[in-house]
Amino acid sequence: MTGALVAGLVMGPILIALIALYMAARISGAEVIFYLAATVILGGALGAVLLSNLVHAALSLIATLMGVAAIYLMLLSEFLALVQILVYGGGVIILVIFGLMLTNAQDDPVVTDGSQKPFAFGVGALIAGLFVTAAILAEWGDAGATLIPFPLFGKRLFGDFGLPIIIVAFLLDIAFTGALVNARRAESAGAEEGAR
Repeated sequence: MTGALVAGLVMGPILIALIALYMAARISGAEVIFYLAATVILGGALGAVLLSNLVHAALSLIATLMGVAAIYLMLLSEFLALVQILVYGGGVIILVIFGLMLTNAQDDPVVTDGSQKPFAFGVGALIAGLFVTAAILAEWGDAGATLIPFPLFGKRLFGDFGLPIIIVAFLLDIAFTGALVNARRAESAGAEEGAR
């Protein structure tokens, strides 16, 4: 409830400003959608980092991933947007939430301060500097996009790269089964201690 209120208080003025700029013909409709997607990405990323409840943080990460899917749609990369929604927004986040529930992550002690903060800030500043430098020095290409038909892409993906996809699916299945076995082992050990 509080998260929805904060999101509404932040998104409301941004949405009003974007609509006013659009009505005044200062920005185009595509720019309105881009700025809305960028706001959702930034808000979701901040929520994923700053929220103390891990499930709420994972749900904020879903908002970030959906904003990235909107950016892919604007770049006319429908397949990447679909993969972003299905694989990351659906599968990976469900696995993260399932892993959180299986491991009882709330039982871990919360460390709010540590000696690694100056090092982490330095690494973060270095990575941010690299991103900004790469964006400034990049030679941006033509805005025209080419579309690849889905049948051709599917044939290439599942025909030529079928074996790597099967290997990745097999490894994910092994990891999921291992997490399930470890959770049940810890659960049965806790039940045995409670019976004593």
